[in-house]
Amino acid sequence: MALKATSFNDALDYKIINETAATNSLNSNVTTAPGKLYSIKAVNGSSSAAYIKVFDDPAPTLGATLPILVIRVTGSATAMHEIPGGLDFTTLSIAATLNQSPTDNNPPSGGTVALTLVCS
Repeated sequence: MALKATSFNDALDYKIINETAATNSLNSNVTTAPGKLYSIKAVNGSSSAAYIKVFDDPAPTLGATLPILVIRVTGSATAMHEIPGGLDFTTLSIAATLNQSPTDNNPPSGGTVALTLVCS
């Protein structure tokens, strides 16, 4: 897991969040400030589907805290999810799981998912 946040405060009011290996280990408070989520790009390196779970919670419990957004990424595929107008959040946290169920906390099968988020 390698989380990196890049801010463009001098030119634009956006942050790019890159996670090269999202799993069922939560990345909490990835933007360190409130904002809006505008897009998520997910690259699934596994042949099985994975589910990206987005939380508006500083310390969610995977499998117990309900996500505000769940995105399916087909196996060996790239998914791009655009949110026109943005999705407001106070504290953005993310994870990837094997199943869609909000109570699932299993890691994606056979690998990890690379994520790129665009936020303000």
